[in-house]
Amino acid sequence: MKTLAKVVGIVGAAAAVIWAMRDRFISVAASREPEPPVLRVASADPEPMSIDAIDGIGPVFAGRLKGAGIDDVSKLASATPDKIAEAAGVSGARARTWIERARSLA
Repeated sequence: MKTLAKVVGIVGAAAAVIWAMRDRFISVAASREPEPPVLRVASADPEPMSIDAIDGIGPVFAGRLKGAGIDDVSKLASATPDKIAEAAGVSGARARTWIERARSLA
């Protein structure tokens, strides 16, 4: 009876160790798998994103910026805060916020 208890204990301990290590074995095997290929479709003529896509720029500010020649997100992202503030009639802090948002979208 004692021998049977020892065997059951050893088998149970081995099963517990394997069960505890299963995540380690699975994560190592999964990390060795190659990444699937990413398919990119190039657009013939990508349209620039309008500045209306920026949170905080409504039709009034968009009209002011378009009047100053800033009509898409990439132009807004590359402009200076002073130019944006002057064109839209807003504070420099608000202009910097718009530029940061444009850079995150561009």
